[in-house]
Amino acid sequence: MESIISSGNDAPIPELDPQVYQNQASYVVRRDQTTTTCATPVISPTGVRTAKLTVVDGNFLDLSTLTFSFLVRNNHDTHVLRPLSAIPHHWWRRMVIKCNGATVEDIQQTGRTEEMISRYVSTNKRRNWGDIGHGWQTLTDDSTDALAKTIAGANPRVAKKVTWRPLSSGFLQMRKYLPMMGGASGGLSIELECSDATDACFDGTATNHSTDWQLENIQLHVDSVQLTSEMTQNFADMLIRGESILLPYQANACDVMYLNGGSNQVLSLAKQYSRLATIIVSLGITEADAATRTVQGKAGNNAYLAQASSETVSSFCQVNNQRWPQFDTVGTKQHFMRLLQGLGVLNSASHSVCISAAGYGDGSAVASQWVALFDLESVPHAEGTGTPVQGGGTVQITLKEVGAPTRAYVTTHYDAVLEIRSQGAIAYS
Repeated sequence: MESIISSGNDAPIPELDPQVYQNQASYVVRRDQTTTTCATPVISPTGVRTAKLTVVDGNFLDLSTLTFSFLVRNNHDTHVLRPLSAIPHHWWRRMVIKCNGATVEDIQQTGRTEEMISRYVSTNKRRNWGDIGHGWQTLTDDSTDALAKTIAGANPRVAKKVTWRPLSSGFLQMRKYLPMMGGASGGLSIELECSDATDACFDGTATNHSTDWQLENIQLHVDSVQLTSEMTQNFADMLIRGESILLPYQANACDVMYLNGGSNQVLSLAKQYSRLATIIVSLGITEADAATRTVQGKAGNNAYLAQASSETVSSFCQVNNQRWPQFDTVGTKQHFMRLLQGLGVLNSASHSVCISAAGYGDGSAVASQWVALFDLESVPHAEGTGTPVQGGGTVQITLKEVGAPTRAYVTTHYDAVLEIRSQGAIAYS
């Protein structure tokens, strides 16, 4: 033991180390909490629909701190405005993130994609996210009763301040700081396109809800980290020498397919990915008449499965010439198990999802929370082990005995890399 220690190949564990703060990050000078305000003061379905915010900074951005805040204003004198969720994501239908002109992520159906992801965490976590938004009127472990608080109608107009962090953007979950010098001098740009008037809020006529709304004072908040001049110069020198800065991240994309209402469906994707990690499929149906419509029946909230399909629904996915899984996944119980496996929470003692048996489809009612997940990673929960889908590759999802869906939402989760150069940036997927 003495020889091992004296040779310098071992070191005392931190609990027994007599030294203090051996690994200080002395190269970090300061952290600033910055705010960027959208140049367009009002965003609405009947006016300017796209909010563009650009962050130009000479330091490094900590994207894990990036959030949005804005005011939601009810323009009706008497009717209340009820958002489809307490988490303020339904106001947006598309989010495009660019770095130095390169599109790193383009997420269609943003509100619905965000809603589905928000159900993959525990009820209390989802409650926290809603509390910094509109607030919950009702949210229990059943989750099918989720109801956001209303914004009152009044004159003068009433507005509520909300805060939101996108869950669907893998780029914003990137573990590395984003360098904003040299090749990234064009800045980080995020464009948000607002939803149609009735897609973001409840529009049942029986209860006279408002669908006249607008978003104001949209701001982007993110932390800027300043490093020592030596550390910053090292990054700049890489670009000057013609080298690249590579930033790996995972991205999401959502595609909508309109179906014929048949019980058996085959969905095909024409995409190319170097590493396709996960495919998540959910189904939708035509909304009920306004007089009988419910909040959970709205397209942004509903993940449909027929009541009679609890034991008979089956699915599989074929990527290139490989079938996932080898035999069909049959019944909602087995689908739910594969969902938990793919999310990485099946064997966790501390993590759960905000999806109930009735919501996922136990046969007691039409399901509104059913999704099918296909984990395509060669090594589960490891980065960079997804299945390549490139020239000539195919992705085909087969669903059987699902009822009468009219739409399918296919979300693909894949590995990507942002390459920053002295003359620009390129995103690879």
